[in-house]
Amino acid sequence: MNPKPGEAPVDLAAILRSWQAIETASIENTTKVMEKTKNSLIRTVMQIIRSDSETHYKVQQALIDSLEREAFSLTPEELVEIWDMVDTHAEIEKKTIALAEKALQGCRLLAQRNLLAYLIEDEKKHDRLLSQLEDFKRNLYPYA
Repeated sequence: MNPKPGEAPVDLAAILRSWQAIETASIENTTKVMEKTKNSLIRTVMQIIRSDSETHYKVQQALIDSLEREAFSLTPEELVEIWDMVDTHAEIEKKTIALAEKALQGCRLLAQRNLLAYLIEDEKKHDRLLSQLEDFKRNLYPYA
């Protein structure tokens, strides 16, 4: 929500630091659960959450750094240099999504279906991130 005139702007960096503390607690808690159980399903779910929390922490730090140290930047030259590889990776993600959806269709086991659904959502997230890079490219090359 945007601040109204006269209101103080949201301190995004402070919010991100608080969020990092929560992610750190998540990492610690999932590790404790993994140490306590030998159940492979629970351990797998906790590992997924822990890994995601570690990634969230890194992204939050990148956001903080972009606010306090050096703003994000992206030049047309940087995009040109790697764009063929980005396109290739986008195709890989699409193939992975299709294969995962095929696996899910044929699976009738609850735990396996849930983990396959998680994988599909994660792959779709990667596809969305690559689409956002495409948006950056369009904004840098509006006539391309």
